[in-house]
Amino acid sequence: MHAIKSAERISDPTEHRWGQRVTIEIPVRLAVGGRKLGRGALRNASISGALIETALELPVFSNLVVSIPDVGDLEASIVRCEPGRFAVEWRDMACSSIVALLERITGRQAPALVEDAAFTHKGMSC
Repeated sequence: MHAIKSAERISDPTEHRWGQRVTIEIPVRLAVGGRKLGRGALRNASISGALIETALELPVFSNLVVSIPDVGDLEASIVRCEPGRFAVEWRDMACSSIVALLERITGRQAPALVEDAAFTHKGMSC
């Protein structure tokens, strides 16, 4: 077994996303505990999460359901809050419905969506 020698992050060091962020604009419905709370707009998404613009104010670590037209309901957890928006992590990373949406939007296959330009790896071996 080899240890990772270095991984240089070339974007926001607080970023925890896996996969490439895809800019999109899709209306969503948001629910918590089976209760519909309101609407929002998906502004970008990756296989691991998304940024949702909304007037709703929910605390970090809230579990919610994001309903996306033609995709379905995706369970998520809020990982970051900012005024007018929050970032979520999908509870089921790289689930088939989000991968299909990203493939449809980008025209690229799933393996290309996993590579994240936010990382460059130097001297790594497995």
